[in-house]
Order: sequence, then C-alpha cells, then structure tokens
Amino acid sequence: MKEFELIESLRPFLHNNPQTLVGAGDDCAVLDVGIPDRLLLFKTDAVVENVHFTRESGWERIGRKAISRCLSDIAAMAGMPISALVTLGLPSHFNPNDVKKIYVGLNERAAEFDVSISGGETVRSEKGVFLSISMLG
Repeated sequence: MKEFELIESLRPFLHNNPQTLVGAGDDCAVLDVGIPDRLLLFKTDAVVENVHFTRESGWERIGRKAISRCLSDIAAMAGMPISALVTLGLPSHFNPNDVKKIYVGLNERAAEFDVSISGGETVRSEKGVFLSISMLG
C-alpha cells in the first residue's frame, strides 16, 4: 500500500475537532487556536536510517535534512516556522560526539529561519538511528 492510500484508509479513525481546519493528508495540519487573523500550522516528519539516509551521509547533513523537511512543508503552506521539537532514536552504542554533530546540523538550519529548537525526546532504537521533527508555524 502506498503512503497516500494508507493515509486515506486511516481517515475514518482520525478524530478532528472544530479547531482543526485541515488535517491528515496535507503538508501540515492547519489549526484555529482563537488568535484573530492567525492560524497555526503543525507538522511532523521523520527520517530513518537506511530508508532516508545512511551513516555515510554525514551526521550534520542528516540533521539538516531532518529539519529541512518540516521547514519545506511549513513554507508550502505559506507559513513562518516558529519552534521545533526533536525526537531522536539511537542505538545504545551510539557515539555521543555524533549526536552533537546531528544537533549542529539541526541548529544551523534552524538558525537560518530563526526557528527555536525547544526540546524533544531521546529513545533507544536498536534498529538504527531515526529523527522525528515536530514543528509549529
């Protein structure tokens, strides 16, 4: 099953409240949070080792790629990115210096667009490295 077919098959299971103006299937969710003349964009995207990148790509480049995917989708919806959260899945033997390189790449690209990296989550992932970025705009 292709990605968009899967999304369509899941729609009946996705509850939307009245504040969700655009939900699953578009570049970003569009939310009305009650601020006059403003809408909030909410986006998440992930990159997975051996699917979207290999370690040979370079850790800084992988960090830039991960956050760039969200930046691109926020821009596609005519939004301005504000803040991002990073979920990082790492094998237990992963080199802490390589984690820093990932964050150098994330931070460099975020700074280009004045986006705060406001926190996130780290988890163990024995199948390889993954990064998931959630972004508001």
